[in-house]
Amino acid sequence: MSRAYFQPAALEEALRIRRDNGEASLLAGGTDLVVAMRHDRGPAGDVIDLSKILELKGIQEIADSTPVTVNGIHKMTGKIRIGPMTTFTEIMESQLLREAAGILCEAAETVGSPQIRNRGTIGGNLCNASAAADCITPLLCLNAAVELQSLGFDGSKCTRILPLETFLVDSKKTDLRSDEILTGILFQRPAVDMSFAFQKIGRRNALAIARLNGSCAIRLAGNTVTSLAFALGAATSKPERIERAEEYLTGRELTDEDLAAVGKRAAEYVLEQTGVRASSSYKLPVIERFTASLIRAAAERSTTL
Repeated sequence: MSRAYFQPAALEEALRIRRDNGEASLLAGGTDLVVAMRHDRGPAGDVIDLSKILELKGIQEIADSTPVTVNGIHKMTGKIRIGPMTTFTEIMESQLLREAAGILCEAAETVGSPQIRNRGTIGGNLCNASAAADCITPLLCLNAAVELQSLGFDGSKCTRILPLETFLVDSKKTDLRSDEILTGILFQRPAVDMSFAFQKIGRRNALAIARLNGSCAIRLAGNTVTSLAFALGAATSKPERIERAEEYLTGRELTDEDLAAVGKRAAEYVLEQTGVRASSSYKLPVIERFTASLIRAAAERSTTL
């Protein structure tokens, strides 16, 4: 099969090539696309390699004018921006993310092998839209958004900002248009009194695609939940927030009874979305216990208990 291979050095060049080659595939780290192409399962079109575009790499914080005090030290709050070509290793090693959104670093550490983490990118992970993608549930709990850019034939640049949950349409399906490139992942720096947890269940400890993963962000007043974000991956056709679990627990104390009840609600939602399957007798009780365990783990990290 004959393909054209493009390796633009700048974002605007990449957007122009993308505009003029609507059937072309975008190549990020290549840990999924290249493997699929080698086994004749990949797309048939041309390839646009984004690896040389510096504008799509890096992690930065854009400060606003609202100061907060943490342990007596004044800090600026702001929005964190991650370039889509940032690798999982770079996410793991980012001091900014360790301090502001450590849950994302924890999730990145569970991705594949060191070789995959060195090559795989967070943007490729999002655009591949696997139901089991490890870094999506933390981003959902961080209320992340994606920045999508395209270039008009008159040279004008168009930018769309979508909530991540809207961008993810279904398994392996996103709202990325044929002329667009994912150019940024954005989220507000979490409040200092928010605590997080990420957990994953796989068939083995390393190199395993998740059979279930999840993230939780919780804020407590004493032992009472004042806000909760809870997301599951590999449970339904796409990673998603389980709103009925969030609504049930908000305003309640973290008792064993309520944690068991919120686990049942999460399992009920998954059953409604997927129907009864051969794995349901195993997976639904696991989801119940996993939900309770994950929320408890996040709560135990809180400084307000």
